[in-house]
Amino acid sequence: MGQNGLGLLFAGFTFFDVLFITAAALVAALAMRRWSQLTGAALIAYAVDVLVRFSMEYLASGDVPANFAFDLALARLDMHGLAATVRPLIYFGAIAFLFGLKHRYGAR
Repeated sequence: MGQNGLGLLFAGFTFFDVLFITAAALVAALAMRRWSQLTGAALIAYAVDVLVRFSMEYLASGDVPANFAFDLALARLDMHGLAATVRPLIYFGAIAFLFGLKHRYGAR
């Protein structure tokens, strides 16, 4: 019997992932000025997430070629496909929530 979907989703996130998503969403929400910038902010935050993931694998792998580190980064995404698929939506939702709080309670 397999795991449920929520268990598979949580298995794809480490503490560093949650911390990075929180920090990137906070920075993106603070940088936004209008709601129309939400899609761009979420895509930039996700792109930075992918680049940080590749850089961490490249630095942690030692004296190996960059394509091997790229394969390691993609293998981690393959192992946790549900989390990799939902990750851009999590960025979108977190940034929208934080920007909504900023817009509602921020100084004008």
